[in-house]
Parts: sequence; C-alpha cells; structure tokens
Amino acid sequence: MNCSVSELKELLGQYEHILLTAHVNPDGDAVGALAATGEMLRAWGKQALIVLDDDVDDKFEFLPGIRTVYKPDDVKTDASWLTLILDATGVDRIGKTAELIHGPLVNIDHHISNAHFADAEYIRPDYAATGEVLTDLFTQWGCAITPSMANALYLAIATDCGFFKFSNTTGHTLRMAALLVEAGAQPNVISEHLEAQSLVKLQALSEVLKHIDLYGDGKVAGITFTPDILQYTGEHTGGYIDYARTVKGVDVAFTVKYISAEETRVSLRSKATDVNAIAAVFGGGGHIRAAGCTIKAPLAEAKTMLIKEILKAL
Repeated sequence: MNCSVSELKELLGQYEHILLTAHVNPDGDAVGALAATGEMLRAWGKQALIVLDDDVDDKFEFLPGIRTVYKPDDVKTDASWLTLILDATGVDRIGKTAELIHGPLVNIDHHISNAHFADAEYIRPDYAATGEVLTDLFTQWGCAITPSMANALYLAIATDCGFFKFSNTTGHTLRMAALLVEAGAQPNVISEHLEAQSLVKLQALSEVLKHIDLYGDGKVAGITFTPDILQYTGEHTGGYIDYARTVKGVDVAFTVKYISAEETRVSLRSKATDVNAIAAVFGGGGHIRAAGCTIKAPLAEAKTMLIKEILKAL
C-alpha cells in the first residue's frame, strides 16, 4: 500500500515496538536516516531499536543517534513489532535482519528500483536521498527537528548527492538542506568528521589506488577488493569508488568486493550510463547514476560477468 503523508504518521503511531533497519554496508544516507528516525520515534514514546547486519563506519560515530546499534542475533521480536526499513529496495538488501520481521513491514525509500515489497510504503524517487524524504515528512508532520536530528539528516542528504554536486540535486534538495541548517545542522562539523582520516586509512587509500584498472578504452574504471586488499581497508570500502569515478575519460566506475567464496558485492557509479539497469541484471538496483548488487559467484567470475554487462551497456 502506498501511504499518504498522514496515513504513514498514523500507522507509525499505532505501534509501541519498532525495529529500524537499512541496507547492508550502510552509507551516510542510511545511517543518517536511521539516527534521525530513531530519535524522532523515541520522542513519540516508542521503543525504537536500530538493527543492522553490518557494522557502522566509525566516521559516522559522531552522531549520537547511531551509537547504540544492535546486531540481529542480539534482538528478539514478535508479531507486535513493526519493522521500518529505510533506504533499501527490498528485504534481500537488509541481510540477516530480515529474520526478525514477524509483524507489519513499512518501507521509506527514494530508489527508482524499489521492489515495492512492504505492507505499506512511502517512496520518492524524485528525491536525492532518504534523508530528504524524511526531512520533508517530519516537516509536514510538525515534528520538532532537534540539532542532532538536523545533523543526521543533513549528513544523509549531502552524502547521497555528493555534497550537492551530483545530478540528483534539485531545488527541493537544497531547500531541505537549508531547513536543516536553520534547525541546527552544522555542515562544517559534518564535513570535518567525514574528511578526517587516520594514518591507517590513508595508507589503505595508497594501496587501493594502485589497484584501479581501466577497461573499455578507458571508459570504465574498477577496483577489486580481494581479501588481501581488505586487510588494508577493512570492511568499509564504500568511499573508494569515487576515486575510480574521477579518472579522466571514465563514464562507469565499479567496485567488486570479496564477501565469501561464492558471494561478491558490487557498487556502480556513472556519469551517463544507466547503472541501475546493469545492477538489475544481477537482482540489484538503485539509481540511474548509482546502484549496487550482490552476485552469487566467486570474485573473479563475478567481476568478469559484471564487466561484460557494463561494456554491453556503453
């Protein structure tokens, strides 16, 4: 069911226990959306728990609302719990957390590739980020946006539109960001936290940059995160794709990441090509210029399959 703004608020108000989650390998949009929504629901008197299958990158730990995050094995739910999935296109995108869904399922998202899987949904593919959707919702609901919520939502919006550089940035995106600054968001503080790099991470970047490879006459750039490279980077590899994307002449950038002997995680970015369509071949999706998927194949095989589809799409 596609909810109206008022119907969604009424639905959330009916449940005392709410499980909040987002996609695996949570990015800034997912993390900021979870932090702000959790604070808002707790202000309504709800028991709202944030549960994620993956660890949150330490660069987001400055957000108070994300400091208490549970793993699926640490939580028990039943049919009285409502599950609210943010910034994810399907249940398959939330990993093991899906096993905790026993009651109604609600989805708030902005991806054009959303599978419309929930009992109730509010999807805005015309918005740049789930954080933009939530800022709009909270404003229409008359919710007080605290400075900590404003920081979380600004982070969510800014990171998903490349700090207002990507083509998904609209006038509405900028208006929502301005509203958040007026509510107490601190763009300088957010940027300082996101840009701060430990020496270990800088050394990891040096290693990753050695492994950018070009394909398709220089129109495609890719990074392969083998177990050896992951020893340098750790689990969180989301930001590295931007370095591949900025190589002169490149349209499509990708990363392939080892998860297990038979599972490979893929991220895609582009300047012109529809990478959502490429990800969809493997059961994934996202946006025209940014998408992802998981390929049930060994790393080398998955990479070959992916490059074939990318070259076909160029």
